[in-house]
Amino acid sequence: MCMVGATLAVALALALSGKGRQDMSDFVENAKNMVSAAVSRTSWQAQKQLRVRGKQGEIDQLMEQRQQLLDDLAKVAMDLYQQSRLTDAQLSRLCASIQELDHDMQNRQTQLAEIKNEMYVANQFAPSATTNYAPPPVTPNPGMNSNPSATSTPPPYASPSPNAHAKALACPNCGNPIRSNALYCRSCGAKLR
Repeated sequence: MCMVGATLAVALALALSGKGRQDMSDFVENAKNMVSAAVSRTSWQAQKQLRVRGKQGEIDQLMEQRQQLLDDLAKVAMDLYQQSRLTDAQLSRLCASIQELDHDMQNRQTQLAEIKNEMYVANQFAPSATTNYAPPPVTPNPGMNSNPSATSTPPPYASPSPNAHAKALACPNCGNPIRSNALYCRSCGAKLR
């Protein structure tokens, strides 16, 4: 719109200078064309923004549907695992890690509630380390064992908890080391309790 204001100022100057009617009508015609072009471009940009918002809304709806399908898939896998009907070893390990994480999270929520309710004590306890719940990598050794989860090495990130026993516990199914409070084996997914 600054261009229109400048154009009108030039038109007024021409009219006052007495240049003639032809110059003035040319100027007015040019001003009309410029204003019309500016309005047309502004209208096009507004329509473009509406199209962009509409398309983004469609994409957002598709992403919500995708997330719902992923949530449904996870629920089905967890239900099958809890019913001991999940046969895929990798999915079983992931489900075992999720259940162990859920159990640990519930314990920590209980601890948090206790902490919020406690009174000041001179000997404060340090927070416990957060366990990494990522399943251990599967490293099959051909010819050693047909069960790939039985040959995996213990995860390098697993750190013993402060109250762990001196002797490491082993999974009764695959023999890999497990935590003393583990509900499921991280290597083979076997229920321990």
